[in-house]
Amino acid sequence: MLYNSILFFVFFSIVYSIYWLLPEKRRSDFLLLSSGIFYIVASATILSGFYFFLHFFVIVLLNYYAYFKIRTSTRSRSWMITAVLLNAFNLGFFKYFYFINKILFDLTRYPFFDEVPRILQISLPLAVSFYSFQMIAAAVDAYRKPEGEIVGLKQYLGFVIFFPILIVGPILRTKDYFINIGHLSPDKDKIVRASYLIISGLIKKLLIADPVAGVIAPVFSNPGQYDNLSLVLAAFGYAIQVYCDFSGLTDMARGVGLYFGFELPENFNAPLFSPSGRELWQRWHMSLSFWLRDYIYFPLGGSRKGEWRTYLNLIITMTVGGIWHGSDYTFIAWGFYWGVILAFERFLVGKFGWNDEDSKSRIINFLRIQFVFCLFSFSAIMFRANSATKMLQHITGLVTNTQNYLSESLYSLQLGWIENSIGLVTGPSPFVLESMKNIEKIGYSYLGFIVFHLIQSRKDLLLKWGKGRDWLLVLSGVITVFAIALLSEDSGACIYCQF
Repeated sequence: MLYNSILFFVFFSIVYSIYWLLPEKRRSDFLLLSSGIFYIVASATILSGFYFFLHFFVIVLLNYYAYFKIRTSTRSRSWMITAVLLNAFNLGFFKYFYFINKILFDLTRYPFFDEVPRILQISLPLAVSFYSFQMIAAAVDAYRKPEGEIVGLKQYLGFVIFFPILIVGPILRTKDYFINIGHLSPDKDKIVRASYLIISGLIKKLLIADPVAGVIAPVFSNPGQYDNLSLVLAAFGYAIQVYCDFSGLTDMARGVGLYFGFELPENFNAPLFSPSGRELWQRWHMSLSFWLRDYIYFPLGGSRKGEWRTYLNLIITMTVGGIWHGSDYTFIAWGFYWGVILAFERFLVGKFGWNDEDSKSRIINFLRIQFVFCLFSFSAIMFRANSATKMLQHITGLVTNTQNYLSESLYSLQLGWIENSIGLVTGPSPFVLESMKNIEKIGYSYLGFIVFHLIQSRKDLLLKWGKGRDWLLVLSGVITVFAIALLSEDSGACIYCQF
């Protein structure tokens, strides 16, 4: 049940109307009930949603018991470790069971590891990646800073299952959620900002991400059949798609939260305008990046253990981030790739005094931003490939196609007459690689991608300019509705919902 679906619109309209009609002290209870219904309905089937909700409720009860013990017991460290291991095991079993068996089979070739996954049918519970990380953060934060009131079970459950952020985040900390409690009153400013976020999210998702997805999907399905230009554009297209898809849905999640009075942390800040990989990951999926920093990188020692240990910590942290995204070798490769890049940047900063922040020269800054965008787009091949085989086909295709182009002239001189003869019977030459169809959509999507990055980088100025101009919000809404009705294509699946 994505935010751009009719079912969600109906669900939200009912919940929103009842929520603000209730007395203030009853709103949190109703929101908790609504989130439970959302969890069940948003699952693959109602039956599986019901079963997984029971599983989810048990996991939350165990986590809350560990949280309570962390705050009240003299063995708080042991209870914190127990909570972390509980969530790691829960996430690992459902998300990585098949992948672990695949690794064991690849290493040993023992038939048992290939047969067990075929016998056991394990489905992925809704939002298990997000709520597992949220509860790990809650346990560690309770251990590190054991101050303030102890959260009650009902409040804790409301924090974990809060439906606006359940599917795509951002990954909340307890302070992000509970700071809103006590300030949940109707507010025109919040409603206006929420509406703009919804409009922004709909445009990104339906008018940019989904059309691009349809263009690049055939290339990623059969990379060996396409020419170099198509392979490169597919990588750039997926970088645009994943940004517009994920940031668009996050905009809508934050907008829905604002409608209920909750200020949720921003998850994107014009990330692909970054002049370095370090800055990119401070501005992309910020709630995950900071989670990895606080709960993986810092506990490993951060930069306090020496130069080479810092490089290793960066690689380990980003590899863990890659594994969080998916259960395949491609995600390990993706995380390792970015870990090496961040470590190399750190090496340049430490050894040669390289400045990885914005340069005073606009030309140099522009070139560095384009270079980081190319690095990100290349990593998109690993991220988007459905398997390690497809990933290697895409990468090796770029290499082999280039080699083929270099020998094309000689080939035409020696064997061109054969190709022409075959063409009389079969039509177009069978030796020519396919080209991407509807290539102009990549250009349109790139322009939209740039516009939304400019909006994110100047959002304060735009909000100030639009303040008090209610007609502008209405006009934007009407134009968006007409544009979606006329230009949108079949809505694609949410990329990050798969993680």
